[in-house]
Amino acid sequence: MMVLFVVGLLLLLAFISVATYRTGQLLKVWQPEENLLLVPIENLARLGMIGLAAALGLISGRGPAALGWLPAAPAADVLLGLFIGPFIALLILPPTLWVRRHHPDWYSDIVLQTIRPRRLREWPVVILALLPVAVLEELIFRSLLLGGFAPYVNVVFFAIAASIYFGLLHRPQGEWGVAVVTVVGLVFSALFLWRNSLLLVVIAHWSANVTQLLLAEWVGKR
Repeated sequence: MMVLFVVGLLLLLAFISVATYRTGQLLKVWQPEENLLLVPIENLARLGMIGLAAALGLISGRGPAALGWLPAAPAADVLLGLFIGPFIALLILPPTLWVRRHHPDWYSDIVLQTIRPRRLREWPVVILALLPVAVLEELIFRSLLLGGFAPYVNVVFFAIAASIYFGLLHRPQGEWGVAVVTVVGLVFSALFLWRNSLLLVVIAHWSANVTQLLLAEWVGKR
């Protein structure tokens, strides 16, 4: 079953990598009329990949606890995630604004603009749609990669490698975007290994993304 887990995870990562690359290339020449987070087929595909990733976790042989699916203190993890996520978003805002002002070729907000709500009524739906995004990415990059392979690899080096790969998937956001996401990925990996909780990193990831959208709205109106 471990072989099936590894092959399935590699195929899932390959699919996500190709899809992310093709989307990034497409966004360079095409501006979608609709918020990408509100496209039904996108959300159905994301939910399908979450189901596939969960199935891979079940056949990994590691068990729900080792994968971080059974947090010891869920309420504390939620509160901690709701604090850490916005803190991270606020922390990276000043250097990001500096980069945009002085080295605009280092950063692109092309992805952010495709998911930024365009009307007030879109905000609740977009905020909700960001949750499965966080679930999918943390399920793969923290739960399956770190929790699933922990007995077989040096987990620290593996966390670094996984975070670099996670950052490279955000290449459409430019060099600065890759660097920031890599560092944030390392933070999420450390949180996962510390608390052994998928819930914590999902909430931290989701609340960071929500805060980033709110900050983008605030900065755009200044």
